[in-house]
Amino acid sequence: MILGLGPWELILLGVLFSAVFGLKRLPDAARELGRLHGLSQRIKRKFPWVSRFF
Repeated sequence: MILGLGPWELILLGVLFSAVFGLKRLPDAARELGRLHGLSQRIKRKFPWVSRFF
């Protein structure tokens, strides 16, 4: 489970995102989500107390 969502919810969100923004925007959005995930992991390693909020 990612962010408390199961696989079917994630698939549905992906379909909705591609329907709203188009397939050309999908790789850029995935790249940005990866960067945000990396940033949140670095912040959690540097400041462990932050993980209580996320």
